[in-house]
Amino acid sequence: MPDKTSLQLPEAFEQYRSIVQDTLMPVVKVSTTERETSLFESKFAGDPYFPASKEYPKNDEGAPLKLLAQINFEEVPVHLPHFPHKGILQFYIDGKDDVLGMDFDDGKNQSGFRVIFHEKIIQDVSQLIQDFSFVTLPDDELFFPVEQEMGLSFETNLEALTESDYRSNEIYADIMDKINDDENLTEAFFQYFSGTGHKLGGYPFFTQEDPRTYGDYQDTDILLLQIDSNGDKIVWGDSGIGNFFISEEDLKNRDFSKVLFNWDCY
Repeated sequence: MPDKTSLQLPEAFEQYRSIVQDTLMPVVKVSTTERETSLFESKFAGDPYFPASKEYPKNDEGAPLKLLAQINFEEVPVHLPHFPHKGILQFYIDGKDDVLGMDFDDGKNQSGFRVIFHEKIIQDVSQLIQDFSFVTLPDDELFFPVEQEMGLSFETNLEALTESDYRSNEIYADIMDKINDDENLTEAFFQYFSGTGHKLGGYPFFTQEDPRTYGDYQDTDILLLQIDSNGDKIVWGDSGIGNFFISEEDLKNRDFSKVLFNWDCY
């Protein structure tokens, strides 16, 4: 893991180094490769690890949810604060729903999405579901954001507070006051502190507004997972982004029942 002194800043923002360094936190950047994966591997889309003895996640109408992402923490090279060291964390969404299971009124309502943690992994594949044809979406259902199965790889780093995080208005106020009249500097600021890409931990990116801005969700201050649009392979609406957030207490307790799910697009 790099240390804070290794932070590379554009020369124009070097004078604000102390402000930026104070916001640095660990992040695991996620890269994708289109390939088939085993039931146990980290992935976007594809077939999940799922014990046959457990009830598969469904929406309120009883239709099965589809695996969006699976993270096997034994494959993650560094232990983020409070994140699991082992086990498999999964994110399911409603691929037949045009808003993908997100509840605009209550982002923690998991009736249309689900976050499931398997702490103990069964190695005997005969005890796992292996045929997921019951989850397959019809060809004309185009809502699910990930076009095909992708294996994941991970790289650790440090990340500064992003410009679209609700806390940036206060923390970066002095910077913004000083660069506000310079269009080039303002553009460089928003580009450098964008926070785009796939990641675990770190800070989020939004195309619209941070849903935690007005206080209802400010307890969910940890970015559990972010999946960004990527060409025509991953698309949230009109080139948007999906985020999952959790409180520190719930993450420590491995309680994923109150995760905040948000996605937005341009």
